[in-house]
Amino acid sequence: MWPFLNENLIMHCSISWNLLYIIIDTKIVSVKILPCLVKILFIRNYQLVTKNRKLLSYLVGTSETTRASSYKEKENLFNEWLSGLIDGDGSLLVNKLGYTSCEITMPLNDEYTLRYIQNKLGGSIKLRSGAKAVRYRLHNRKGMIDLVNRVNGKIRHTSRLKQLNLVCITLNIEFITPDKLQNRHGWFSGFFDADGTVTFSIKDKYLSPQLTISVSNKLMIDISYFKEIFGGNIYFDKSKNGYYKWSIQNKENILYFLEYIKYCPSRSLKRKRLYLINKYYELINIKAYKAEEKSLKWKAWNLFIHKWNSRDDDIVH
Repeated sequence: MWPFLNENLIMHCSISWNLLYIIIDTKIVSVKILPCLVKILFIRNYQLVTKNRKLLSYLVGTSETTRASSYKEKENLFNEWLSGLIDGDGSLLVNKLGYTSCEITMPLNDEYTLRYIQNKLGGSIKLRSGAKAVRYRLHNRKGMIDLVNRVNGKIRHTSRLKQLNLVCITLNIEFITPDKLQNRHGWFSGFFDADGTVTFSIKDKYLSPQLTISVSNKLMIDISYFKEIFGGNIYFDKSKNGYYKWSIQNKENILYFLEYIKYCPSRSLKRKRLYLINKYYELINIKAYKAEEKSLKWKAWNLFIHKWNSRDDDIVH
């Protein structure tokens, strides 16, 4: 009976588009017959692709269908990191003409970070006028499809999720909800490169300096992931129109964050201070910060301070 039914369906499909709608919407079609239907749609100038968006998931191989590729572990780690960076410093845009683009703006000293992205994905980098910042921009369709397939399912910032959804609709890519974060997910290092800081303060020369790693954002939900994985606290800062800040100061939490960075490396200039943290603890343990002037401990502490405050990207090597 199936050969007869197969021919019957093909005949009706070529005559009546309405019948095809009913067949696919009710999912009566057998997998054995589906390739025949796809072939017919392809030959008929993609009539249904442009008329009925509900068929997109069935039309594998047509020009309006894009599927995410699988990536090896190292490349997927880059994709996770890129998602975090876009969540913090980027935007996903669709203009009035329906063209999509991605922009990431970072301090001038982080040009290297954007060059790293450019070498992988293409795009352009330009100085922001009147600001000590550089902006990466990707806007060609092929490049945007590649980028979206990389970050789809990894973007999670409240504002960026809405932007990604609109870009996915424009490019006919199925929107994927964010994956579950864990302590080896590259998203954290990307978001830290965008909105994180590493600082220490000395309130009194006789008191031990206080080291702090922090990440800030306008919405508490967008930094709550850090507390869930790395501990610490979140508080609201009223300055700069108000923002939430996650921070860790406990040595155990900071060293745990450093172990994470070894696996999911920071790619911004902030990595310089992260690499100096172990040296910081060495000098704190011998109280070099309050050593007598001109002593070897004093010289070691001042050399450390010079490296810590330097904007030279190569000074830690």
